[in-house]
Amino acid sequence: MDNTFGKNIIPDNDELRIEALKRYKILDTPPENAFDNVAKLATQIFDVPVSLISLVDAEQVYFKANVGMGNVKSTSRGVSLCSLSILDKNVTVFENAPTEPCLLTNPNVAGSFGLRFYAGAPLTTADGFRIGTLCIIDKTPRTFDEKSRFILESLAKIVMDEIELRLSSIEEAGKQHTISESAEAVNEELKATNDELFFSQRMVEELNEELSTTNEEITAANEELIALNHSLKVSQRSLYLSNAKLAESEEIKNLAIDQAELGIWYIDADTREFVSSPRLKDFFGYEASETMAYDAALNHIREDYRSIVGAKVEEAIASGEAYDLEYPIISKKDNRLRWVRATGKLNPADNGRRSYFSGTIMDITERKEDDQRKNGFISIVSHELKTPLTSMSGYIQVLQLRATKNGDDFSSGVLGRALLQVRKMGSLIDGFLNMKRAETRKIPLDVTVFDMAELVKESEVESMATISSHNVIFAPVERTIVKADRDKIGQVITNLINNAVKYSPRGTTINVACVTIETNAVISVKDQGIGIAAQDLKKLFERFYRVNRKDIETVSGFGIGLYLCEEIVQAHSGKIWVESELGKGSTFFFSIPTESSITKLEES
Repeated sequence: MDNTFGKNIIPDNDELRIEALKRYKILDTPPENAFDNVAKLATQIFDVPVSLISLVDAEQVYFKANVGMGNVKSTSRGVSLCSLSILDKNVTVFENAPTEPCLLTNPNVAGSFGLRFYAGAPLTTADGFRIGTLCIIDKTPRTFDEKSRFILESLAKIVMDEIELRLSSIEEAGKQHTISESAEAVNEELKATNDELFFSQRMVEELNEELSTTNEEITAANEELIALNHSLKVSQRSLYLSNAKLAESEEIKNLAIDQAELGIWYIDADTREFVSSPRLKDFFGYEASETMAYDAALNHIREDYRSIVGAKVEEAIASGEAYDLEYPIISKKDNRLRWVRATGKLNPADNGRRSYFSGTIMDITERKEDDQRKNGFISIVSHELKTPLTSMSGYIQVLQLRATKNGDDFSSGVLGRALLQVRKMGSLIDGFLNMKRAETRKIPLDVTVFDMAELVKESEVESMATISSHNVIFAPVERTIVKADRDKIGQVITNLINNAVKYSPRGTTINVACVTIETNAVISVKDQGIGIAAQDLKKLFERFYRVNRKDIETVSGFGIGLYLCEEIVQAHSGKIWVESELGKGSTFFFSIPTESSITKLEES
């Protein structure tokens, strides 16, 4: 290996370290949003042009995420500074690379790229192997304090958590595939056994008919009766073997369910009689010998989810649609809280069999706790960033005021654009904080009675002041009184308008309207943009979801804007949806009840 650092960059345990890296099955794999989002967040937090998530193999360094380095997917280990970063468990920092003797011959420093600043935090496995780094790079020297080191280390831990979660998903998919294959084999064997059983039963019926006829003629047909009795014994033996095969198949199916650690349940669609497997009882804190009624199971679901689960079960039984829901339960035995995923389907009545609703429950506590840890870190970082950002906004406003007073229009304009960027960053941070509240259904609502016409007018004034690249046309709005959080609804309108600006060509028209349909105020934002493919429409409002298309790779964002819009609208008992066609633009709609309809509902 070409070593340009003037020192040994190979750890003593490198063979074991590489084995640890390869067990994650992540080397030289396509980009993934989870890692790209962290790399983009690092460039935003540290204000650097380049951020990489690197994985150090024996000869090559592969980039799992690459922000700012074009389409480069890998580099030689001998020239990568990440090879140095994995030598130390702490953050490796070169604040002015050309002054470091060990980097004087490094082509990234001495060559045309002109690397001047580098900071890399190692990606450390649970068993202590450093398999790669999260690094940030700048072409300008800069200082890097302890707080920055802590933030970079924290982001590296998030990356490592994502690598672990990715491996868990791969292994889980493998388990599910094995279970699926076992289930298919069991079903095929059951079908064959049932066919044999049916055939055997028909044979018995035919033999019984022959036996009845023979008994009527017994005096004249003793020899024939003996032969028929022998045939009957053969058929009974075949039936016995078929039943034994059926019992063996049932045992194989139960073994597959046990290996997947699934709880099984059954609900009579008419009587709501509830039957549960021993594993499901264990989830809820019951002994296998104890009886657990349907109402008792509901009572062990955490209170804020209890009515939701009950309603979803009733809805699935009534409609026959598939049931899939995640919710927390509290154990009867030790009050332990765990998260589960329940899936089920209605089995209609058939040939005298009663209609029943059945399904499985899987423990997903570990995945939920991982999500909570990541969201907790995002919340902490967001809160930490708010204070310096607020101070920065104040300083810029003071400087802008002074420049305006001194007649310095150029400086005033530059400071105005800087203030706009600070506000955008503030909105991004607020989005993260609101996302955290949305997940716990704790988005605060300051509900007042107001006229939507006035709110839309304010949005029009704001658009005229901030949007010069597009022609935003607001249709006249009649007096429309609603009872809602004025700021939050304004935030939804602004977000939809900004999205229309981001995803439609400059100079095109954006139409905004608000009308009353029956008892709802319906707001629409229509653009002449690139449109949305049918496969993306269903996922558009999911958290962190971004459409993967080359023509919008340069459009910034983390995929939380529409997620928050949906949470805000649903918190107002409203709906949000989109109509779109590729190449022909999109129209986003949301509706909330008018004040009169809310009053009638409350009175009833």
